[in-house]
Amino acid sequence: MKKGRLIVIVFLFLSIGSIFIANTLIDPFQSNLSNDKDGKDMEIKKESLHIVAIGDSLTEGIGDATKSGGYVPIVADLLEETDGYKEVTTSNYGKNGDRSDQVLERFHENKSIQEDIASANIVVLTVGGNDIVQTLKKIFLTANEESFTLPEKTYRVNLKALLADFKRLNPELELYVFGIYNPYYVYFPEITEMQNIVDKWNQTTQEIVNETDNATFISTVDLFNPTIKQDEVKNLLMDEENSDGSESVNPYLYEKDLFHPNEAGYELMGKVLFQAIEAE
Repeated sequence: MKKGRLIVIVFLFLSIGSIFIANTLIDPFQSNLSNDKDGKDMEIKKESLHIVAIGDSLTEGIGDATKSGGYVPIVADLLEETDGYKEVTTSNYGKNGDRSDQVLERFHENKSIQEDIASANIVVLTVGGNDIVQTLKKIFLTANEESFTLPEKTYRVNLKALLADFKRLNPELELYVFGIYNPYYVYFPEITEMQNIVDKWNQTTQEIVNETDNATFISTVDLFNPTIKQDEVKNLLMDEENSDGSESVNPYLYEKDLFHPNEAGYELMGKVLFQAIEAE
């Protein structure tokens, strides 16, 4: 009888021991899984992101019928949709008509801009288009490619100063600089001089951006040129009317001036900026 009780006790002891050992082996594994999961959650739940946009009318959002700020809120919404950030906040310092020297002057005179850039994660810049426009207005009847050589040198100096000053305030920020585009290329592809000028200024911009730490150049040369066939381009040039009676225009440009992007154009800008940020 005692032998039988001993066997039962040993059996129970071994059974309890086996359960304890199994739990000991399983619990750390489950704990590690839990920790891994928590680690992933911590990795996904990043800090808040602040974007400062500064520049000309493309940053202000001229042509955006919603008057919500062009590409700026679009890129913020796209970034928030990734669940990669707790929140994305923006500051928009775009001003219609500003040349590179005027953007630089505003930066030096506006303490709010300086404070925002000093604490920003990302700064986005649109500049240069009005420098070209001003030169065109001054020498319209006698304009040629050589006429833009000196203005391009001035633009180079201003752009280098802007990026250097941004970095001096905040060495860790990421910079994104949109290139200049020729809105009339799709309508007048035979006028190559203007495109040559735009290409030269974009080359200058990209060189300066490449020399700057954590800076990315975003080309807009083909951004607003719809992928359409040659016969469709001819239809655009003939100003054929749509069924609603409006004239055919580039679907990405503001119909009142055919220069600034419209809502669809700013959506393209927001998307390419989002892709550039995600690629970093």
